[in-house]
Amino acid sequence: SSQPSSMPSAMPSSMPSSQPSSVPSAMPSSMPSSQPSSMPSVTFSEYDLVAEAVAEAGSNGKGGVFTITPNVVFNLTSENVPIVINASDTIIQCGTEGSKNENCVFLGGSRHFEIAGSVTGVELKGLTFIGATDVSVGAFGSSNASATFDDCEWSSQNTGTASVLIFNGVIPSSSRRNLAGGNLLPFEEGSMSVEFTNCTFSDLSNLELGAIANVGGMSVIVDSVFQGITSEESSITVSENGTISLSTSCFGGNSGDLPGTVFVDDSSTLDVNNDNFGSETVGGNGTCNDIFDEGSGLCVPFEADSCLLPAFTFTATPSSMPSSQPSSMPSAMPSSMPSSQPSS
Repeated sequence: SSQPSSMPSAMPSSMPSSQPSSVPSAMPSSMPSSQPSSMPSVTFSEYDLVAEAVAEAGSNGKGGVFTITPNVVFNLTSENVPIVINASDTIIQCGTEGSKNENCVFLGGSRHFEIAGSVTGVELKGLTFIGATDVSVGAFGSSNASATFDDCEWSSQNTGTASVLIFNGVIPSSSRRNLAGGNLLPFEEGSMSVEFTNCTFSDLSNLELGAIANVGGMSVIVDSVFQGITSEESSITVSENGTISLSTSCFGGNSGDLPGTVFVDDSSTLDVNNDNFGSETVGGNGTCNDIFDEGSGLCVPFEADSCLLPAFTFTATPSSMPSSQPSSMPSAMPSSMPSSQPSS
């Protein structure tokens, strides 16, 4: 009885316009122009309707633009299945601008999105993901697939494998899926490419593989923030012939058991390390706190002196105490003592 009530509300705007296609001659000019734009113009305020619409577009292989109504919180449980994107040119955005400021929130649930097949032109814009219990986004596409996340945020996840897992393979059923143990192995062709621009990962704890786990794929990270992350491995892990490009991003208050806030295993490649900033990040009990390149055995430093990204709210309180304490004490004591002593 719930199925009929949800379907009418889901499709009224699109069905009526396509149903009277028996009168196409009446509005030939509006039909062609509205048909392509009918996908982008539909807005959604219910999670299940988004999932159904994206699945239907995928089955037709046509993609489309799916706009989530601003100020909507999808309260999810483990019963909610993820939204599966398997058509190229699928764009899912918060509001018409695709901005995080429009507050489209995926709250709870085990997994929010999966990307499958050889899709390209996939974009997720302005979405906020809070408290997933397994993998918020599974980027499970093939090696020629690609997706972009722009102005997205992941926060308050305190269990699970990773916030974003780039992996074209079969996930073992065991709960412990450790990269260093080699239990996550992609298919021979490798995994997909994922780009993160202006994204934030914060307050993530007890993750097995980190905020982003790239197993055999390509991860491009630009102008993004990683703060308050604890992981059994690292904040970002790259393994199984994966590649990472990291630019103008900021890391603060992160810790993991493997060396490096970013860990690149001996089969993988650190392609770009440009103008990144780190503060109070601890990897492998302090053996390497920035980027650990296992192949060369080198700890590659973050080179920027400061972080200019507004989303970076981490403040390094401990390091400011020692530097201000000595500078105030010596300058105050010597200048007052010598000048007062001779005048007596």
